[in-house]
Amino acid sequence: MVAARKKVPNTKIEPSKSPTFGLSTSDAPVKPVGETVGDRLAGLDVRAQSALLHEAFETDPLELDTPGPSPQRGGFVARFGWRAIKSALGLGVLVIAGVGPVQRLLEFSSVEAVVNARLVSLRAPIDGKIEDADFAPTIGAVAPRGRFMLRISNSRADRARLDDLQRLVDQTEGERPPIAKRLMRLKELHAQVSQQVRAFQAGRIRQLDERTMDLKAQASATEAAGFEAASTLARTKSLAASGVQTTVAVERAERDAKVAAETQRSLNHRLFASEVELEAARRGEYVGDSYNDRPSSVQQADELSLRIAEAEAELSSRDQRLARLHVALDAEAVRYSELSNAVLSSPTDALVWEVLVSPGEEVRKGQDLLRLLDCSGALVTVTVRESVFNQLRIGDQAQFRFSGQSGKYNGTIVRMSGSAAPPDNLAIQPTGLSSGGYRIAVSVPDLASTQCGVGRTGTVVFNASAGSGGILQPLRDAISIFPPGS
Repeated sequence: MVAARKKVPNTKIEPSKSPTFGLSTSDAPVKPVGETVGDRLAGLDVRAQSALLHEAFETDPLELDTPGPSPQRGGFVARFGWRAIKSALGLGVLVIAGVGPVQRLLEFSSVEAVVNARLVSLRAPIDGKIEDADFAPTIGAVAPRGRFMLRISNSRADRARLDDLQRLVDQTEGERPPIAKRLMRLKELHAQVSQQVRAFQAGRIRQLDERTMDLKAQASATEAAGFEAASTLARTKSLAASGVQTTVAVERAERDAKVAAETQRSLNHRLFASEVELEAARRGEYVGDSYNDRPSSVQQADELSLRIAEAEAELSSRDQRLARLHVALDAEAVRYSELSNAVLSSPTDALVWEVLVSPGEEVRKGQDLLRLLDCSGALVTVTVRESVFNQLRIGDQAQFRFSGQSGKYNGTIVRMSGSAAPPDNLAIQPTGLSSGGYRIAVSVPDLASTQCGVGRTGTVVFNASAGSGGILQPLRDAISIFPPGS
């Protein structure tokens, strides 16, 4: 039997003389160098396999006489060493070629991703015509913040209110000079009358002062005459008692003494009245029978003061009205300027994305004129499969990579709109992406620049939040040690 012919360790093998089952030497398969018996058996029929086994267990007499390494050791190395090398090479090729597909199969990645940015629309604030300017915006031009973009002029702007205010201002300014001139003349008259009143008061005080002094002198003379009459009366009475004077002489002396006393008393009353009138005149009050308490000059001064107050009030009213009219005129001038001319500037650092008008074109209020690309808020619009969409949350981290490049940009999920396509002021509308996907917006701050590359495509790989990866999450974590695309 064939099994009996197997080589036993440390024994000699007798040359086999059994037939070759009808196979000639030329019919036997040629044994390639380094090929094992198992490899040679593959692909042969039963008869060929039997012949090959018979050949493998036959020993050449020359080989038995030739000393060499131990058959057991040589067979082990030839059989297991080469297999180990081939297994290692095959395993390496499998790892290199299979990690990439497996990684792409297990990771949360996008179906389609495109760089996007917000559009800033410049609309016409007024009706009018686009004016020619030194700077004409062109598509792709850089528009820094505050850069002049367009000018609109409207020659048909309503200026009726402005003209009415200007007429009122002119009218009020025309009314002011006559009032001011009248006020000045009234003040001159008042000054003259006031001077006249002061002169009258001074003269009257001096007159009353002199009268008072005269009355005082008369009172002194009357006092002396009264003293003399009293002395004469006393002598007459003494002489009459001695019989020298008559009774008539005594009566005449008594009369003279009484007249002198009453005259002195009258002068004293007149002196007191004069002093009272003098004190009143010094206070500007006039007491007497020949005039009123206030002279006509004082009354005229009072009337002039009243007319001056009225003129001042009228002039002040004109000035206040003129000030209000100037404020309204300035505001109306600003409003008319805004309605007749408008200058549009770039509100932020941006690029000209679309020009919708040209110089000389008539535009309407609210009409879109320019669209600017604001790269300061660049984001990536992504479509994913439903299975990936359901594993993500707003705030999850993501990595964006441009197609054909290895650089990565970190980002964050800011919106998950699903299959709906809400209207956005974005340069590339989500509806322009592949239909049937679930839409996600990823904010990528590192893409914010004046050249944000809107429209460039790439791939977004999501880092799902903890607990949302399912049972395959440990396998994804193990695969993640290999770089993407390996």
